[in-house]
Amino acid sequence: MLICGKGGCGKSTVAALLAIAMQKRGKRVFLVDADESNIGLYRMLGLTPPEPLLDTLGGKQGFREKTSSPGLTFGGSPPLFPKGLALDDLPDACIASADGIRVMSVGKIHHFGEGCACPMGKLFRMLFSSLQFEAQDLAIVDTAAGVEHFGRSLDGQCDQILCVVDPSYESIMMAGRVDAFAREARLPAAFVLNRVTPEVDGELSAALGGTPVIGRLPDSRSIFLNNLRGTPLVAGMPEVDAICDALELTWK
Repeated sequence: MLICGKGGCGKSTVAALLAIAMQKRGKRVFLVDADESNIGLYRMLGLTPPEPLLDTLGGKQGFREKTSSPGLTFGGSPPLFPKGLALDDLPDACIASADGIRVMSVGKIHHFGEGCACPMGKLFRMLFSSLQFEAQDLAIVDTAAGVEHFGRSLDGQCDQILCVVDPSYESIMMAGRVDAFAREARLPAAFVLNRVTPEVDGELSAALGGTPVIGRLPDSRSIFLNNLRGTPLVAGMPEVDAICDALELTWK
């Protein structure tokens, strides 16, 4: 499941809250940080960021060498990621765990002038086209802001698009683009309204037209303060459970 939306709409917050709630429902959650810029996802779960997967492969240069030279492989067996790769086969150095949730970063921009994030997109596609999931596995991917991941066809590796929409004109316009791209990719898309107040709920819902809204998260002062102070999120919101209920119904 890919979590997407405009910058600042609350993608990482929603991804973390859903990961916590789904783990409590018996899912083996694999939370993937696919945003090369944002560094806040781990903090929301009280974790120290592990080494990004790209760095375990030698960074951008090492990754280019491994993907351009057929003799160089990952884990000692060709190809870079063998088909049927299990989550347990990923390098320990790139995995952080909290209460049964495993979190991994694909890659980060570390230095000025190091180049674009294209290798991270390629790495994501290679990894997710090789991973083999079990019945109770749930991968939740926190994407970069905007729609570049659609242009890279990263969404082609997923089963569900979840778009987070906050009360702003830009977010409403982004939701329309996400809906159109998901239709092109023939993927189910659902929408979650974030930072909703009674004053904006009706107007925001009307602006989205017929898009399938599966949940609403309130404008929570406690979440605001958690994010401001850099402290872990507090779980247990009934609105998050309602979103999980709606998602599980669509997966049956």
